[in-house]
Amino acid sequence: MSVLFWVWILMMESHASEVIRAHSGGAVLLTSDHRLQLKQDVRWTHPDLLVSLKNNVTACSHGRCQLLHDGSLRFSRVQPGDSGNYSLQVYEEDGTRVLRRDFLLLVEDLSSRSVLVTVLILLFLLLLLLFIIIILFVLNRKERIRRSGLLEDNLYVEMHSYRGNKREEDECHYVSCNPAVSVETPIPAQSSEENVDM
Repeated sequence: MSVLFWVWILMMESHASEVIRAHSGGAVLLTSDHRLQLKQDVRWTHPDLLVSLKNNVTACSHGRCQLLHDGSLRFSRVQPGDSGNYSLQVYEEDGTRVLRRDFLLLVEDLSSRSVLVTVLILLFLLLLLLFIIIILFVLNRKERIRRSGLLEDNLYVEMHSYRGNKREEDECHYVSCNPAVSVETPIPAQSSEENVDM
């Protein structure tokens, strides 16, 4: 139910002298607890209801409630639409009010409650699933970053270890490994005549 509905109920509970809670489809009795004298009139009022012993209006228009001879109001099957403030007023024959008593009837619809519980459970499960998916995504991402970092490190180490630690055999392909042999190219001796011609 909406937040406004519950705020309304809390406001009504603070003003009502007696709160009656019932489940949809159940029977409810709003008792007067007042000993009626002869010639006294009992009236029950609600925004959709006015029943009175004096006017011989003892049944509700919807047929689910009835004003009893002791002044009590009985519902055979309450519905959520019956929720609200009910006011009991007892008058003397001359019209003087002797008693006023207020009731707040709260009818809970069990079918809407079970639907609400089901919806809340499904929302919780969806949020849990979303949380698990996010956690798995983050862990997978971290693992991929870690693996790619290891591959780069390994490649870097292999490249540097090969270049920095060349074996002598590898170098011997290009240069003579015999230290007695010089790798310098001999320069032919020039004769003095060739120097003069120039």
